[in-house]
Amino acid sequence: MLLANILQVSMDELVGRKQPKNEIKIRNYELHQLCQQADDLTDTDQKVLMQIIDSLIKRSQLSKMMDNTVTE
Repeated sequence: MLLANILQVSMDELVGRKQPKNEIKIRNYELHQLCQQADDLTDTDQKVLMQIIDSLIKRSQLSKMMDNTVTE
């Protein structure tokens, strides 16, 4: 679900059950290609991928918060 939120699409659009309403807007070409390939993963693998992405995003956010705390 997180990946769908990041990409601003529904889960049905993400897994190819439904045509996307809008063009997916990912600036990084390689990331865009990987997201398209993720459509072919099993539901279980997609959930794992979303957990990995969520963890990376949270780590980045935490790092930014820590950097801001140190500089203040």
